[in-house]
Amino acid sequence: MSPSFPPRTWTREVSGTSYTISTDPSLIQLDAVNAAFASDMVYWAKPLTPDALKICVEQSLCFGLYAAPAEDGNHQGQKATPPPMTGFARLVTDYTTFAYLTDVYILPAHQGRGLGKWLVQCVDEVLAGWPELRRCLLLTRDETAVRMYEAMMGARVITSEGGGGLFIMERKGGGNVYGDGNAGVGRE
Repeated sequence: MSPSFPPRTWTREVSGTSYTISTDPSLIQLDAVNAAFASDMVYWAKPLTPDALKICVEQSLCFGLYAAPAEDGNHQGQKATPPPMTGFARLVTDYTTFAYLTDVYILPAHQGRGLGKWLVQCVDEVLAGWPELRRCLLLTRDETAVRMYEAMMGARVITSEGGGGLFIMERKGGGNVYGDGNAGVGRE
């Protein structure tokens, strides 16, 4: 069960579209996530059953990216329609010492606007607020993504499989880690 942290929200306008990133779990659109999982864009995942996806999302810290026209046209008294989900990132975490970043994507129609970098920066901002974080791990097969995670999060490649086929990356936090110079910690 995840601890109750108040949801975080970031907004910016890009080319006449208002974008919001939020950690509010009630905004996550499960059908949109599963549609992305069913696409070639998210090559590392396949769709999940609705129940499995619901558990997956509920047990993670999720970052949804939403797009709405800068002027949404809603009239007073009308129920607002939630903006469409155009990107996503998920941290599998204990919310204190460890996180695994996965399922990061931006829909193709919204790529090329710096939104992926912004999404990763928001994830990193949350991680930076965890003083006991030891590390955040992630996997990628994309060398362009490696450069982005290096630049946006300070992550580094700790190993690669098959001469670059799969990169395992780590973003260290400020928490105590074996081998970080703490005398006697984790030693026999």
